[in-house]
Amino acid sequence: MTYSSAVTTVFFIALAIIVLDVVLRLVFRRERRTGYRASGLFRWLRVAVNAAGLAALVAAAITGLSPALEKNGEMTGDALITHVTVAPPFAIMAVIVALFWAHRNRFSGSDWSAGYHAVTLRKFFFWAAVAFAVPTLVSILAAMFPLADTEGQSTLVRIHRYCGLFLAGSGLLFAYFALMAWWEGSKD
Repeated sequence: MTYSSAVTTVFFIALAIIVLDVVLRLVFRRERRTGYRASGLFRWLRVAVNAAGLAALVAAAITGLSPALEKNGEMTGDALITHVTVAPPFAIMAVIVALFWAHRNRFSGSDWSAGYHAVTLRKFFFWAAVAFAVPTLVSILAAMFPLADTEGQSTLVRIHRYCGLFLAGSGLLFAYFALMAWWEGSKD
């Protein structure tokens, strides 16, 4: 499987998950509950962090994945410079979003017995995004230093590309299910 076909496969799977969720929501219509509301300043801070984190994810995904679809997977020149420029704000926002969401995304026994809810899926995709963020960032940082030979550098870049692809997919699904959990009025 080529990298460009992997990109389309991951995003078609993410789209299929979202479509399936929308269909299930239409079939099992639930009334929106009034859930927990954070205090004024913290609520706006959390909204700002979420919006900035999503914007950084989308910018990193677009700059990282679009050359793969256009140029047979090679990122050079302006596309590489743009991606490298977007990467530090994304890394910083990924850490901040993880700090803001980690406590709310702890798994508990009730997650698995409660049936189909967006909160459980939000938690799953949050931790999947965190798990993919670590090798995505570490592999490319390691590739910047003379730690490996040419083949090792190539492997580190490949790890960065594939983990980044799955990070983008799981991050977008986390954002979607976080929005759906909010819509359900979840306190969690």
